[in-house]
Amino acid sequence: MIIIWLAALFYIVIGFLMQHYITDTTYLTFSFIIFTVIVLFFVLFINYTKFVFILFSGFILRVMILLIDLREGETIIPHSGDDSENFYKTGIEISMNTSLLNTEVYGGLYSKFLGILFHLYGDDRLFVQFLNIIITMTAILIVIQIFRMLDIPGHIQMILVLLLSFYPHSLIFSSILVRESMISITVVLSLYFFVRWFKNRSTINAVLCILAILSGASFHTAVIGILFGYLFGFIFYNHSVRTLKFSVESVVPFTVFAVITTYIIVFPDVVSGLPIANKVDQVLDNNDNVYEAVTSARGDTAYLASMEVNNLFQLLLFSPIKVIYFITSPMPWNISKFNELISFLLDGVFYLTALILFIKNFYLVKSRPILAILLISIFAGWFIFGLGISNAGTALRHRFKFFYIVIVALGVIWSKRSK
Repeated sequence: MIIIWLAALFYIVIGFLMQHYITDTTYLTFSFIIFTVIVLFFVLFINYTKFVFILFSGFILRVMILLIDLREGETIIPHSGDDSENFYKTGIEISMNTSLLNTEVYGGLYSKFLGILFHLYGDDRLFVQFLNIIITMTAILIVIQIFRMLDIPGHIQMILVLLLSFYPHSLIFSSILVRESMISITVVLSLYFFVRWFKNRSTINAVLCILAILSGASFHTAVIGILFGYLFGFIFYNHSVRTLKFSVESVVPFTVFAVITTYIIVFPDVVSGLPIANKVDQVLDNNDNVYEAVTSARGDTAYLASMEVNNLFQLLLFSPIKVIYFITSPMPWNISKFNELISFLLDGVFYLTALILFIKNFYLVKSRPILAILLISIFAGWFIFGLGISNAGTALRHRFKFFYIVIVALGVIWSKRSK
C-alpha cells in the first residue's frame, strides 16, 4: 500500500503544479484509479494470497458504490446526503479561502482536510472519495497484520476478512464523502501500535499508539474513550510474566486518571477556561451538562425521549440502557420504516451479538490479557458515545468507529475457544 500512497501524493503534487493548465482533473483521477487497481491486485496477490479474491472483490464493489454515489441526480446510497454535501461545500469554501482554516467550520478538522486537498488538487470529488476507499483498504490490511501478530487461526481470519470486506456499512462509509474512514484508520493504527507494544514492549510503539488515538480524537473527541483500555494495558500488563499484574503503584494512577476524566465529563465547567473545553462540549453535543446530553432527543429516530436523568446515581443506573440503545438502535419496537428494519438487521444485530459474545466469554480475559484491554477500550468508548447520543441514525454512524476493534476482539475470543 505504500506504493499506492506514494502515487497518491505524486498525483496531488502534479495536480497542484498543473492547476493552471488542467482545469478538469477527471482524466488524471481516472488514470490514478486504473494504476491503483493494477497495483493493488498484485499487492494482494503477493502478500495476501489466500484473501486476494475477497479483498479485491470488496475493493471493486466500493468503487462501484462510489461511482453510483457521484451520478447526477438524487443519490440512492444510504447516509450520503446532508452531511456529505455539507462536507463537500465547506471543503470547497476552504479551498478558495484558506484563512477559514483558522476558524470554526462545519465538519471541523475533516472539512479542513478536504479543503486542503481541494486547494492542492482541484475541485475533484471523485479523487477525494477514492482516497476514502484506499484508506479503508489500508485499514483492513493493517487489521490482517494484527491478526497475524495475535496468532489468530487462518480459518477464523478468513471469516473476519469476509466481514471486513463486505460489511454493509463499511462498504457505504468508505465510498461516500464522510469522515468515518478517517477516524477508523486512526483507531486501527492505534491498535496496531498497541499490539506491537504488547508483543515486544517498545516505547516508540506506545507513543505512536497514543498519538494515533489522539489524532482520531481530533476528528471526534469521544473516540478518546478507547485510550482507557490502552492506558489500562500500559499500566497493568507485565511483559515478564505475560499477564495483568495489579499493585498499589499501578492501581492508583489509573484510578486517578479515570476519576478526573469522569469528573470533567460530568462537570465540564471545571475546564471552561481551557482549550479542552470546546472538545468536552463536542462530547456533550453542545448541551450545558452531561445530564442534558443524556436526555436530549432530536430527529425522527430519537429514542429514550422520556428518560429523566438529574444526578450521578441516575446517570450510572441508566447508562447500560443508553449503551445498549447506542449499539443496537433502531430497536425493533421503534421501527417504523423499511430502511430502519434493514439498519437493525444489517448493523444493530451485529453489535448486539458482539456484546452478548463479550459478556458470555468474559472469563477468557484471565488467559488472554489482550482481550481485557480490548474490551475496556470498546466499553469505555461505547459508554461515552452512548451518553451523548439519543438518535438511531447518529448512533449507527458513530458505532462504526469501533467496528475494527470489535472485529479484533471477536477474533481473539474465537481463536481462544477454537484452541
